[in-house]
Amino acid sequence: MITFGDSILYLSILVSVVALIGLIFKEKNIDILNRFVSPLIFLTAGLLTFAYLLITYYFVVSDFTYEYVWQYSSRDLPLIYKIAGTWAGQPGTYLLWVWVIFISAAWLAQTTKHATALARRTQIITVAAGIYFLVLTLIQTPFKSIYDLSGVPAGFVPPDGSGLNVLLVNFWMTVHPPLIFIGYAAMTIPFATAIVYLLTKDEGWEELGRQWARFTWLFLGMGIAVGGVWAYLVLGWGGFWAWDPVETASFIPWLTLTGYLHATSLHRKNKTTFSIAAPMLAAVSFILILYAAIVVRSGIFNSVHAFGETSTGTLLIISIVIATVVSLVLGLRRYFEETETVEEDKGLWNKTNVFYITLLLFVILAFISFWGITFPVFIQLTQGLKVNVASDTKNFFNIWSYPFTIILLLALGFCLSYKESDKKTHIQNLAAVAALSVIAMFLRTGNFYVLDHTSPFYVREPTLYKLIGSISLISIFPSLLYASWAIANRLREYLLITSLRPRIKGIGIAAVHFGVVFIIFGAIISSSFTSSMDNINIPLTSKGEVVDVGNGYGVKFIDLSTSSLTGNTQPSPGTPIADILSNPSAYEGTSVKISGEITNISSLEGHGTLVELTDNSGSMWAVFSGNITETIGSGLTVTGNIMTGFEQPVLSAVSGDSLDTSNRYNVQNVKLEVYQNQRMIGSGVAEYLSGNGGSGTFPMVDRSITGTDVYVIFQGESGGYIPLTLKIIPAVNFAWAGILLFALGIILIMGTKSKTG
Repeated sequence: MITFGDSILYLSILVSVVALIGLIFKEKNIDILNRFVSPLIFLTAGLLTFAYLLITYYFVVSDFTYEYVWQYSSRDLPLIYKIAGTWAGQPGTYLLWVWVIFISAAWLAQTTKHATALARRTQIITVAAGIYFLVLTLIQTPFKSIYDLSGVPAGFVPPDGSGLNVLLVNFWMTVHPPLIFIGYAAMTIPFATAIVYLLTKDEGWEELGRQWARFTWLFLGMGIAVGGVWAYLVLGWGGFWAWDPVETASFIPWLTLTGYLHATSLHRKNKTTFSIAAPMLAAVSFILILYAAIVVRSGIFNSVHAFGETSTGTLLIISIVIATVVSLVLGLRRYFEETETVEEDKGLWNKTNVFYITLLLFVILAFISFWGITFPVFIQLTQGLKVNVASDTKNFFNIWSYPFTIILLLALGFCLSYKESDKKTHIQNLAAVAALSVIAMFLRTGNFYVLDHTSPFYVREPTLYKLIGSISLISIFPSLLYASWAIANRLREYLLITSLRPRIKGIGIAAVHFGVVFIIFGAIISSSFTSSMDNINIPLTSKGEVVDVGNGYGVKFIDLSTSSLTGNTQPSPGTPIADILSNPSAYEGTSVKISGEITNISSLEGHGTLVELTDNSGSMWAVFSGNITETIGSGLTVTGNIMTGFEQPVLSAVSGDSLDTSNRYNVQNVKLEVYQNQRMIGSGVAEYLSGNGGSGTFPMVDRSITGTDVYVIFQGESGGYIPLTLKIIPAVNFAWAGILLFALGIILIMGTKSKTG
């Protein structure tokens, strides 16, 4: 059946097709629909806005007659996570993607009025891409009714939804997916301008697409960064980057887009420079975004982020093939049409040539990532074998990316410090730093190498891997210092500029490049020098005491409580029942609290009620002086005194509090203090969320001014113990500072829009 939401999508297709026909007619000098084109694009954007608000409304009111709402929401979810549920699955992300494409098209119509052939042709490609994604959205519609499912009787309304996976029940879920998919969608216009340029040689293409490319770079980059923060602060991985196929798939187009922005920075000053490389990098970035969608939606990439197999996978592959063939054909045609120009010979070492090397490095780094996630899938599809690109995939990426990262830093330092008038000095400086880097590769340290020499990966892999893996990480520091020196000198020059806009733009450029240095430094130091203490078990009975966990560290358990996402805080579970049963005399004469599920109720015929409580360590009886209102299956916390002399000890209840066991999202909060050599170095609360789809850990993170994090993962109370993992992670906050510099820098650059900027 066609639902109301689907009818909005069908109407959007109809309206946008008419707008596309009007644009094509205008190219043929037929003005019959020209006056309606912009209003029709605005109408499509408005219809899709309404469609997105409609699916959001269905989530907010918990309308489970829609399959998508039923799959990704439930009544007990807080409002913010119901809204976030709209982009938790494939149908919602398609709708978000196509909505942003048409918002972009509407903005393009408003700002250009389609007054030039370049603007109209760019809009043709943008609208055509939007229509294609509208079709994908309809195929994977979020408005599908549950009554279209077999076996669902008419009029049946599910009492509740399946709920959101617990790993998605977090603040970062409200931020990360929109950033990524807005970045994906915004890339449509830079791609369109590049294709138009390859077709027509219209030199205005770069100016038209410049801000859109920067906007894409910002949102895609921040989406990747926020994903790293999510992994670090929520999933409890103890790291912000794991080379997971889905996160890597988004990183690949970000790398090529970074290359595109560097290419266009010279192209806008000299139209013959990178006249093919720049538009081809834009096209490749768009194609790789489509490939990233395949990684997420194909169901064949082994990733914690993947949605699973989709019915739109074939259409996505077709779109990649079309975009690739068109881009290659046009790029080759443009190459063979290029007239050979005689330029002044500036020798091998000049800024343009180093920029060529820089672009090549971005492409190489992107290819390493592409090959690392694609090779195993290619072998699986062609030979039916499940293989990895190496015995440890993460180390494969680290090994091959490391040498090229050093070269990239050398190129960064050379380009930012280069002046033609002092060319010889700059070449000498570059050669000296490169030589220091090579010498530092052979320095021997405890275990500060590209690969951990004690890892199974190092033992198993070929000699070449071992050689690269034996490079000392000290080798990164000469190039890091060289790049930092060049950035600082360039920043000083920018600050001396009297004109405000160029000065602000210069500060932005410096901030972005300082961000690179900070992230690389933070990533290398934090990953190499993290100390970890695993399998720590703190007894509940040691509350208030510092428990030695080894290596001079101690942990003090302060308190444990349980709460729900709706904010109903529950009492601490108290003493594990197994502890009381094993030594009841130790608890005589003291107030004892136990908590569990009621598994049996027995009346004492006018003398009270016996209630059997069961926790995850055992069962015991509690006696109440009167009747109770709770039933079997309810949760109950009881405080009282231990009575012995029975076959098993019995708790004489003084008071009892009901526990809300209906909420599927329950959070255990443990308050901790961490000590080193008897000095407190960190404190806070670690959380463990259990519910639909499993469980999630929300580590305690206590930062210091040195940039070191005290990081504690809590796996949920079990058998009277608090299981923990303690990590001391140095310099990781340099990476977060680098991310902020990235964002600040590109925002400053975008805020100084000019014809030459």
